Amino acid sequence: MRNDMYKVIVERPRRGGFHSSRPPRDRQDDRQRESLKFRHRHDPKWLNENLRPLQRYLERQVGRRWDFVYSELCARVDRRNTVQQHIHQHIDNFVAIRLFEIDGELHVMQSWGGLKPLNEVWQRLYVDPRNGCLMRNDAGIALRLRRRRAHCLAVQERQAGWQDEVRKLDERTQLRRIDGLWYEIELAPVPPREPVRKPGQRRRSLEKQDVFDAVSHKKIGNCGGERCRQYGACSLYARSKRQLSRAELLQHGLRNGTEPDSYAASLLAAPRARNAFKYRGPIRTGLLHKEH
Repeated sequence: MRNDMYKVIVERPRRGGFHSSRPPRDRQDDRQRESLKFRHRHDPKWLNENLRPLQRYLERQVGRRWDFVYSELCARVDRRNTVQQHIHQHIDNFVAIRLFEIDGELHVMQSWGGLKPLNEVWQRLYVDPRNGCLMRNDAGIALRLRRRRAHCLAVQERQAGWQDEVRKLDERTQLRRIDGLWYEIELAPVPPREPVRKPGQRRRSLEKQDVFDAVSHKKIGNCGGERCRQYGACSLYARSKRQLSRAELLQHGLRNGTEPDSYAASLLAAPRARNAFKYRGPIRTGLLHKEH
């Protein structure tokens, strides 16, 4: 670790303040009426540390004894100094130190919330109580990555209006999985009802035939909002359906079966993002970073 690590971390201008961040304005633009709370509200400054060098240093110490790492950190960052002592308060943001082994599983004692499993905490590193070494919390990182993918999928589904086991190719064509098989559904406008005959008007030579929905196999009538929820509009119905061939399944990335939707499963099981382990370093210490 470099000797001036505390300068690299804390030497940045503070942010906030009521007068520092607000440009001067014309007095004519002020409010005509305001409360005392608005004029005298509390708007303090806050610290603006650059904690990336500390995080990179801790990431590169994976595999070493925590006693050696912490003693080296204390030798470079003096806890007797008020500014440098603030750096030690951020160590808990990266390293889980208070761990206990319960029934063969590691649990972390947090400042709030009590005991939690190791994979449920936000720290990327932890101190193994069995050997006293600094280790990487791979289970917690993988769990957060899966939750982030699931959240992104839920946001995309909500914004795009996706439905489970449904693919919308265009306004009149959909792909739906019915009883484990994927079909191509062709939508069409609901035909108008037969107009009421006026007195003395001749009856049509051909009787109007009933129209049935190809998916629900029900007669088209008053849907009560069912078709609107299913097809996006009550004025549409499934005129025909056709089972997809193997080539079409491969083209759309689909698979017949009763397992969860292939799109959601493929997205959740996708390879990890490029920056998921941005600061992941070797287990053994090697060449140090220029800021270390």
